[in-house]
Amino acid sequence: MVNLDRYNLLSRAVRIANSASLSYPARLKSLAQTVEQTLPISSCAIYSLDDDQHALFLLAASGGAGRPTTESVPLGEGVVGRCASLKSVVHDLDTSFHPAGTLQNNDHHIALPILSSGRLYGVMTLGMRDCAISPSEIMTMMEDVPVVVAGVMQGFRMAAGSARRVRNLSILSELGQMLNKSAPPRSLIPLILSASHAYAGACCTLLRLNGKGGIPGGVYRKYRSRFRPVLRTLLDIELDCSARAQASGVPILTRDLVSEEDIPLSYICVPLAFESRIMGSLTFFGKQEPSGPRQNLDEEDRELFESMAMLISNALTGAANYQQMLTLSVENDKKLKELSSLYRISNTMLSTIRLNKLIHLILTALTVGDNPFFDRAMLFLINKRSGVMQGMLGVTRETSTGLHKSATDLGDLLTSRWDITEEDIARQLDADFSRQVRSIRLELNKTKNISTRAVLDKRLVFVPDVDMEKRVDRDFVRRFGITSFASAPLIAREEVVGVMVIDNGISNRPISQEDLGFLQLFTNQAGMAIENSILYNRIEDANRSLREAQERLIQGERLATIGEMAAGIAHELKGPLVSIGGFARRLERKLPEKSAEWEHADTIVREVLRLEKMLTEILSFTKKTTICYSCCGITDIIEDALAVVVLAFEENHIRVVKHYPRKQISLMADCKQIEQVFLNLFFNAHEAMKEGGELTITVSPARLAGKRAVAVKVADTGGGIPLEVLNNIFNPFYTTKETGTGLGLPISNRLIINHGGKIQIENRPGEGAIFSVLLPLNV
Repeated sequence: MVNLDRYNLLSRAVRIANSASLSYPARLKSLAQTVEQTLPISSCAIYSLDDDQHALFLLAASGGAGRPTTESVPLGEGVVGRCASLKSVVHDLDTSFHPAGTLQNNDHHIALPILSSGRLYGVMTLGMRDCAISPSEIMTMMEDVPVVVAGVMQGFRMAAGSARRVRNLSILSELGQMLNKSAPPRSLIPLILSASHAYAGACCTLLRLNGKGGIPGGVYRKYRSRFRPVLRTLLDIELDCSARAQASGVPILTRDLVSEEDIPLSYICVPLAFESRIMGSLTFFGKQEPSGPRQNLDEEDRELFESMAMLISNALTGAANYQQMLTLSVENDKKLKELSSLYRISNTMLSTIRLNKLIHLILTALTVGDNPFFDRAMLFLINKRSGVMQGMLGVTRETSTGLHKSATDLGDLLTSRWDITEEDIARQLDADFSRQVRSIRLELNKTKNISTRAVLDKRLVFVPDVDMEKRVDRDFVRRFGITSFASAPLIAREEVVGVMVIDNGISNRPISQEDLGFLQLFTNQAGMAIENSILYNRIEDANRSLREAQERLIQGERLATIGEMAAGIAHELKGPLVSIGGFARRLERKLPEKSAEWEHADTIVREVLRLEKMLTEILSFTKKTTICYSCCGITDIIEDALAVVVLAFEENHIRVVKHYPRKQISLMADCKQIEQVFLNLFFNAHEAMKEGGELTITVSPARLAGKRAVAVKVADTGGGIPLEVLNNIFNPFYTTKETGTGLGLPISNRLIINHGGKIQIENRPGEGAIFSVLLPLNV
């Protein structure tokens, strides 16, 4: 009976745990109610261990267990705390349950640890008042339930973590949008303080500004009313941590504060910096969820606050710049032009993840227009292994064609962006200036090439007069007629990936400090855009590798199953088929030709041959083939395969058109296996063109994985492959023919893959299909 109840309880628990229609809190509540209803107990409660592993709090309870409370149970105190501390079952009475006393009085309780793979997630308590069975029987029936609960709690935590990350991203997005406005600092600071305090959910928020760079100094505070009595203490703590954070430039996280006063448990102080210039700090004390106890701040909070500080730093800098533009009308137009251009360039660079296109957009944006920022821009990529900077692209105001505006609202400065066509990209690459840049290699040597400082120091380097600077590459400046230039590093993931070299070699206009400031902002945006592109391509590569591994795994499992089946078929059918075929052929020879009996025997012989052929194909597909390499002429292989099917093609009125290169292309391969591949393709084309048609065979040189290869295209006019069939043509035993085995193309595909090649399909519904076979030459 106990085992039956145990099974029923476990099965119900598993169903609840896997119920997608219930939220995680609802599942835990339902599990507690199910335990109480299934077992002869008075209550059931589920406690969760907090992130700091210092205390537990009530997460869910059955109807008889009282209502959840925000009070925590310290580890080691009461039956719940002791169970969590010992990680073992604990029995106790209600009087020592825990200080909050959330369960019914006069209960005898059993506390069970919620463990999974040795990790403690919480504690389950069972009220044993008026229980009709012994605690040992209860524990037997509950043996597997905590594991199920642990799974739900793990999912709960993962979902909560995901929700938290989404919330943090939403906070950053909303804060960025809120701060993305033109306003003087005195108007922006109260908005920053209120928004930061609200988004952080802090008990107290202190904003300290140093009063430099046109930003008013002072300490601005926002706090909950209950912390007014300890504000002086919090200000003293903030003064010390702000000085340390600004000096180091690194955020400070301090947890588990100990004080006689009722202060928050922890604080995070993040420096406010823009372009290595410290402007102050932002300190958050404690956090408290709307329906929960005060909690320690953690590393995820530190990352969020650091990102908020970056947005606030940018916003404060923008506000100071805006204030300067209001007071300095002479510089207003130029600053506005630079700011609007940066916004548009940023949106432009973020509009594509193609690295090649992104590089063209970056250099073109610097040199395009009637009044470009610079006359010429060159990009060099860093090759640390060889110790050189390799030229990749060069664009001038003469080769930089007009950027095309996107179809977005062109009046909206923040959403409009530029674009560049593939024709413009090709034209820039083919320009003489770009070809010269690609032929340049600059040595990564500080003493010989001053641009190396931009790489090693990760900062912009300006050379106002090359004649006065000894550490320049004389051949480089003489070749391009450079008299003054600037080198700016492109930084992605804190690594310099390239250097932009700009000058005004066409107009000879001097490079001003304002130009250099714009270039610095521009390269910051460009570095982030390049980093996004690199990360996206890495993710794409990882996803592609994962899909390929999954396909290989599925194919491997399928082949293993087919191998077992084929071995059984061979064992069972080979003997009977030999006997049947032998006796049928003997009868056929003895019976009068064309008689009814002879025709029956002939049918048996033909069917036996068909079955033997099918069995041979199955065994050929499942067994591991050995490749006997020899030097083969690709056209000779094709001609040998055509000789087998030529009569069948003539009967169906199929015309063969050949396009061979003048010189024979030879490769190292198993000639017979490659001939089998083309035979399968030709037979499939024959089946597709029963009413006649044209088969075109084209042979040409190709590249495969960077190596020399040969490509053979077999195109038919059989109407193409139905879309519902296209994705299954390489699956074993999938066939649309009445007499086919569905192994022709899978065998061909495997043979080509074993040779290091691949088969590609170009389907043209209503016209035909083109099968392209690519094989490495290996010679």
